[in-house]
Amino acid sequence: MQAFRLLYMLFPCLLLLGWAMWSDSLPCVGVLLLMLPVLALIVLNMLEVALLRRRALVGMYLEGENWLSRLMCRKAVLFLWQVTKATVLVFILFVEALDWPPWFWLLLMMDIPVLFFTSHRLEQSLQGQVKAGAQGIIARHLLVTVNTLILALLLAGGWMFEPQTDYRDMSWQATAVYAAQQALVEKLVRQGLEMLTNTWGKLAGWLLFFFWSGLSLWAW
Repeated sequence: MQAFRLLYMLFPCLLLLGWAMWSDSLPCVGVLLLMLPVLALIVLNMLEVALLRRRALVGMYLEGENWLSRLMCRKAVLFLWQVTKATVLVFILFVEALDWPPWFWLLLMMDIPVLFFTSHRLEQSLQGQVKAGAQGIIARHLLVTVNTLILALLLAGGWMFEPQTDYRDMSWQATAVYAAQQALVEKLVRQGLEMLTNTWGKLAGWLLFFFWSGLSLWAW
């Protein structure tokens, strides 16, 4: 049972690794076959926490038999919202995974067993403090937040030692193409933000641009 749980946790990571290694040769059907299981697993994990929050919200704060309570209790609405969020996270993961260096993958692969054993120990420590059946949900919810913060610090430290682009061995054409791609991304972001007239909208756009890597960690 424990080995199956560990394999279940490693499965989406292996799919991402396969995408990063063979993305150039994969047809559209192959990409979908890799993305759909990852999407399904993310939806399942998000639904677990969302259902827990909804039950607490409906039971503690809402009056029964009204339109808001009925809306919150509709499983289709909750499911569609989680699928929408999960689709965005999967897209971010598959885009970012193409640029992850080998040490990044090694760190993430090591993170899975650590999470597995830590989750099991945390579930045991929550027995007697949390109602039966909810230990795993709460343990996983706590670990997501803590693990994201720790991974962000480790990866930020690792990127500090990552060598910068060496233009000496690149041709003028390759250098121009590389620089053009970087400039194009920044230009598109700037033009998109300049179209916004609201100051808070521009601030949100810049935050989304700079915290894209943070979103990929949260998706992970």
